[in-house]
Amino acid sequence: MQKKNSYKYLNLYAIAIALYGYLIINIGLPAYPSLKNYFGTSEEFVKFSITVLLFGFGFSQIVWGALSEKYGRKKIIITAVSISVLGSLLTSFSETIAFFTVSRFLEGFGAGFAAVFSRAILADTFKNKKLPKTISNTIAVIALGPAFSPIIGGEILALTSWQTVYIFLTIIGGILLYSSIFQLKETHEKPNKTLNLKKLFIIISKIFSHKKFMGYFLPYSIILSGLITFYAISPYIFIKQFKFSASNYSYLLIAIGVANTFGTLYSKKLIDFLDSDAILKLGFLIALMSGATTFIFYLFDIYNFYIVLGAMMFYGISCGFISPICNAEAINALSNDDKTNSHRGITSSILGGGIMVISSILTYGIAKVQFDSILKICILISSLVIFAFGIFLFLIEKEKGTLRNAFNFLFIFLTKKKN
Repeated sequence: MQKKNSYKYLNLYAIAIALYGYLIINIGLPAYPSLKNYFGTSEEFVKFSITVLLFGFGFSQIVWGALSEKYGRKKIIITAVSISVLGSLLTSFSETIAFFTVSRFLEGFGAGFAAVFSRAILADTFKNKKLPKTISNTIAVIALGPAFSPIIGGEILALTSWQTVYIFLTIIGGILLYSSIFQLKETHEKPNKTLNLKKLFIIISKIFSHKKFMGYFLPYSIILSGLITFYAISPYIFIKQFKFSASNYSYLLIAIGVANTFGTLYSKKLIDFLDSDAILKLGFLIALMSGATTFIFYLFDIYNFYIVLGAMMFYGISCGFISPICNAEAINALSNDDKTNSHRGITSSILGGGIMVISSILTYGIAKVQFDSILKICILISSLVIFAFGIFLFLIEKEKGTLRNAFNFLFIFLTKKKN
């Protein structure tokens, strides 16, 4: 019988690889405004390297997820970490923006495994009701990753240079590679050895045609991409506009990470009292409040870093409500379906990849936008929330008949009032 890792180790390993993924994305943020002068290029090209990184991180997840269904988790993790470590090393030697961008793509492509397997390993190990709470615990810790990563990068930048940031990533990746080779046991008990490209497309098409899965996957991806996009543009807001130093700016992001963690932990407590969809609606309401608050400040012509930080803290709390519930409900939706069951690697890759692909599109779309007004942040937040909530209503609430019942109640109420 094949040996298994303890639940404690798998939890810690899932957290470690997820944090590594966020390190790859966010640790270099404090240096980005200065890269324009170092490479002698435009701000748009530097921002484009973020878009390329996020796209590589997102696109690769379907590759790693599919390969892990056929060959198991461990072999694919080792391969992906190796590619990511190589990308980090090459990035540290970059002398042109083109080489930097290609190296970051390679780094992101390899690191895409982190989002896939932090979910897949937990889904392999924990079932049904245990899964939401386990994911909540994991996300509560992971939520601090995007906040603390720029702090590490900012302190390294203050002491040495931006190149050292990527040497640091190479070392961290090496440690993770060692643990993956010598400590991690296989969690996927029954790999599908017959999986090929045709079968993969059939599985993916079935997943994307699953209404309940899409009803949780799309809102989750849209809402979380807003937070990731904000992290990506934050150095240009706080460093360039509000004149914070690279190291001081990074400490501001702790507030957003703590807010996100608070939302995750509080939503975990609510699971015992409210159903999942009620918690999600509360999360959407908090996110909408974030957009509404920024609009009020716009009307009074107030724009400073306190307002931006406060708005994103509210948004971070809402992500803490939405993320673990959507993750668990999407995975469970497919686990309870015979046609799509047992493909947790592919499911996890779609969940993680969707966020990053949408984030890459968002960062590319707003690359030339200067967030010199709170109204622009208000429009960004409100658009994402309304779009995500609309999809949730259409695919989940409509399916349950909630919308129809609400409209019937409203019709009866108005009819009685006229009579």
